[in-house]
Order: sequence, then C-alpha cells, then structure tokens
Amino acid sequence: MNIIPVIMAGGAGTRLWPLSRDDKPKQYHNLSGEGTLLEGTIARLLPLDPDEVLIVTSKKYDTLTANELCKFDVKGTILCEPRPRNTAAAVLYAALYLRKLAGDPTMIILPADHFIKKKDEFVRIMKMALKQAEKGSLVTVGIKPTYPETGYGYIKSVEESGEIRVVDRFVEKPDLEKAKQYIDSGNYYWNSGIFIWKTSAILKAFEKLLPGHVKAFAPFDRLNAEEIASDNEEIWKIKKEIFDSVEPISVDFGILENSDNRVLIPADIGWADLGSWKAIDDILDPDAEGNRSPDMDKAIFVESDNCSVFSENLRISVVGLSNIVVIEAGGEILVIDKDSAQDVRKVVEIVKKKA
Repeated sequence: MNIIPVIMAGGAGTRLWPLSRDDKPKQYHNLSGEGTLLEGTIARLLPLDPDEVLIVTSKKYDTLTANELCKFDVKGTILCEPRPRNTAAAVLYAALYLRKLAGDPTMIILPADHFIKKKDEFVRIMKMALKQAEKGSLVTVGIKPTYPETGYGYIKSVEESGEIRVVDRFVEKPDLEKAKQYIDSGNYYWNSGIFIWKTSAILKAFEKLLPGHVKAFAPFDRLNAEEIASDNEEIWKIKKEIFDSVEPISVDFGILENSDNRVLIPADIGWADLGSWKAIDDILDPDAEGNRSPDMDKAIFVESDNCSVFSENLRISVVGLSNIVVIEAGGEILVIDKDSAQDVRKVVEIVKKKA
C-alpha cells in the first residue's frame, strides 16, 4: 500500500503564548520532555512504513520544519503556503501534489501539534483506517470523550458499538449541557482532526462539494509534482494568487459534514489537543503534590500543589500557590490560573497592540 502522511504544521498556537509564538509555534517546542510535537508526530507514523512524509506549513516555518525532518531517515517534502487559508486549502494543495507525484496514494491527514500517549494503539487504529480507506471511504478518527469538553467539535456515529461506524453528523462545539448529553449518549466522539482517505476519493469530494477550491487550484493542472513543491519566483507567484483567491474553510465543514461515504473509528489513544496551558497537564506526569514541568531542573515547588512550570531559559520557583501555570519564553513571562487558560488570547491581543 502506498501511504503518505500529510502533517498540518502551519498554525501559530497563540493559546500557548509566550512559548508558542508567531516565529516559533508550539509544534516546534518540546512540551512533553520527549521531543518537539512535530518530531513526535513524525515518529509515531514510521511504524506504518510510509513512502514519505509530506508537511504543509507556512513559508516562514520552512527551516524549522526541515530541521525536524532531518531527525529521521525518511524522505520528506515541505509544501509551503503563502498565507493560511484553513485546512480545506491545505488538504487540496497536498492532494494535487500527491496525484502528480504518486498517482493515488492513501493520505493520512493529521495535525502537527497533538500528543498521543498510546503509540501502539495509534498504529493499530491507523492500520484499520487504511483498510477502510482502500474501499473508498473518508475515514475519521473519533476520540472517546472522558469528560464533557466544550472546546472540541464532536462526531456522532449511527451505531453505538463496533470498531467501524457510519458517521451520522459532525456537530460544532457544544455548551456544557449539550456536552454532558453527548457523553451520556455513548455515540458522540471528539473530532481529532485525523483523517484517512485515498487521494482520488478526496479529490472527487472536492469536485462535488468545493468546486470553487478546485477552480482556484486549476493552475496546478499544468505543473508537475516537482514544480508544485517548488518555491521559485514564478511558482510562488502562482501560489500566492491561488491562496489569495480561495475561500478560507475547514475540510471538516467544507467536505466531511456533507459527504456520504464517511466512517468513524472510535479510538482511545491517549490523545491530547494541547489547546491551552491547562491541557498540557494531560501529557506530563505529576509529582506527589500534582506539580508538573517537562524539565524539573528548571522548576522548584515549595508548599505548592497542582502547579506547572515551563521555562526556556530561567529556573522558576513557585511558593505557596495552587492551580497556577508559570511560563518564561521569548523574553516574556506569563502567570495564569489554570481555569483562566482560555483567556491567554486576550493577553496576546494586548501585546500586539503594545508592539
């Protein structure tokens, strides 16, 4: 089977400011103590024996991405976007390149900035998904919810049991009451953003459901794979015109919510989205008092509990506090209550105004 993972690595991750910054987003940081998030994403794909790894990212992260690829003995290609236009454009960009490169490989679409603890189970789920994709299905991986999260989208399956399920519908981020109902129902799953399909299947879906995207990318029809991957002046001008004109829309909303050949595989893989500083607790082991840091040499906790420290350069001491996160990075220091983690974006907006 011809397998080519497509890793989405273009996001800025402002909710993890100041460690995750516009010049170096969270996927290029070691948040777990086990390597960068992008490094971990590539590593867990290698047991699937991919033909190569394709990474879609911003031009300004080209060098950072190349440095991560150099850590592995696997062929890698970087497709640079002139500007972010959400995941539908990124997926179509990759699919058109892969059609020219390899005909009809099976694509594994996944974000660069997620953390997965159960790597063997991830591989098992992927192998199951690859078999379903061979049948022409658009496969989604649904995460079994462990609590009523309001920050994730959900996927509802028709069946309430079985490892392969027909998708009923995608649902937007719910309020707390709806999230509790979803948990109780037993057939709602967190949308992981991990998708598996044949290149031909997703291109057919684009032609039917997002013809405007297909029209915008029509200049790629006269280019070969090497040219599509190129960033020379002439090609870059073509790409800029495409990305300037294409509608910003997610592949979930534009394709998957309206497709009729969708299946879901429920997964318990120790998945963490890492969308806030509070969420980082999911990937770090606590000490006896519940305190955490990816580098305990840079953290001192005295009479404190349930606190976390992330530091690029300095040693940080936390005394007499509870439920606090302290971050030092990029010449900035952030101290927040974990329950206010979603408000970091407000700080970023203020910082930008003061710049």
